[in-house]
Amino acid sequence: MTSRKLYGKDLSEYDDVDVEDLLTQLTPEEIELLSKEVDPDDRLLPPDQRCSYECEKEATGPIDRKKLIEHINKEAIETPDRPEFQPFVPGIIRGKK
Repeated sequence: MTSRKLYGKDLSEYDDVDVEDLLTQLTPEEIELLSKEVDPDDRLLPPDQRCSYECEKEATGPIDRKKLIEHINKEAIETPDRPEFQPFVPGIIRGKK
């Protein structure tokens, strides 16, 4: 068997360590810090647990869908379009086809 090393230290001494026993010795703060170090590509975790972003902001209240859609439409109408840097010429393809 090949020896596994990390930073020059042999890892075979950790083969018999009980992970569950180590976790029971951690404080809640340490567990929270450890949970933030989760691999985001681990497909066994639900998406909400893979994300390390946590918002501390209080909820603003219920959402009024009708007012939200009206606001989005109003912003879309009032926001000016970006100017085109190349004038439109019929028959010429700009960008990818």
